Amino acid sequence: MNEHTKNTLQHLQKLVSFDSQNPPRDISVESEIFAYLKSQLKDFNISLQDSGDGCISLLAIRGTPALLFNVHIDTVPRAEGWTQDPFTLSIANGKACGLGACDIKGAAACLLTLANENKKDMALLFSSDEEAGSSVAVKAFLKQQHDFKEVIVAEPTCGLAITAHRGIQTAEAQFSGIAGHASEQRALHDNAIHKAADWLCKATQWVESQQQLSHQSLTGIPFNAGTISGGVKANMIAQSCQIKFGFRPLPGQKSEQLLKSFANLAEEVVIQKGFFGPTLPADNQDFETAIASAESIINKYRLQPGKAVSFWTEASLFSQSGLTAIVLGPGNIAQAHAADEWVEIAELERAYFQYKKVIDYNANSGEKS
Repeated sequence: MNEHTKNTLQHLQKLVSFDSQNPPRDISVESEIFAYLKSQLKDFNISLQDSGDGCISLLAIRGTPALLFNVHIDTVPRAEGWTQDPFTLSIANGKACGLGACDIKGAAACLLTLANENKKDMALLFSSDEEAGSSVAVKAFLKQQHDFKEVIVAEPTCGLAITAHRGIQTAEAQFSGIAGHASEQRALHDNAIHKAADWLCKATQWVESQQQLSHQSLTGIPFNAGTISGGVKANMIAQSCQIKFGFRPLPGQKSEQLLKSFANLAEEVVIQKGFFGPTLPADNQDFETAIASAESIINKYRLQPGKAVSFWTEASLFSQSGLTAIVLGPGNIAQAHAADEWVEIAELERAYFQYKKVIDYNANSGEKS
């Protein structure tokens, strides 16, 4: 095993040993994982931003780089079925197994190795709350003044550079009825649950009608009604009903327009927006221009392009703020969030060389200018 791979696995062993499950997101600026990151970035200018509730970012800058690497250091809670201690990295059969090894501490380990073996310009942003679904840390960072033009967001992409992915929109559909005794004929039309059921049938039918829409390998709009609540008992006409639902827009679609389509399916529905995660590219950017800019990054660094993915990443938040963003990292998303999560050591080696190529290119460009 070569030296940089040994170093990467040593960093990964340490990173996995720190419990950064989210929830509960029991983390602070004093947590051991931040102390370790700082100890490995001694010649970087480091700033910590605490946005409360364990939503923290660590920005490490050396020199004057125009490109930023972003990695989240939190993990999902350990799934049922682990056959080993999730906080002890095990290595066997060419795989490194541990909680967060794939999603996405493996990428963080690669970047720490690179940061320690050269003195070239680098910028690293580590965040602690990506798995919470609110991304407060990254949003807080993007409100601050910075000079970055490009960002590589590390997520498990099997080493392929991704320029587009779906967004996320959650919402609640609210329905009102007229309370009364269930023996009355008007219950059929005055019951809020009946109205909700009618809307849900229309919603699923409308989503089915959108299946011909596509972007690269992605088709249609994933839609899910997660919860339905309302009413009191079987012999009372339900006065209210709520359906919490979510959908995943295709790259290039606008969530606001899709919400209007859902609202237009019933006259009496009131829809309240919930969590919103933009598509990549974000829908406030010109789609074709943003895609072209992202593809130019791939060509510039001679990365291998991949097709659009269904899962969401914080790359869309950077895109929304005007940066050119791509997603690139070791590991397969199929291993993320799973019991006995693992990443292939060969994937870590590949990511190391990909990130190194980006760093070297920018350093050489600076020397020429």
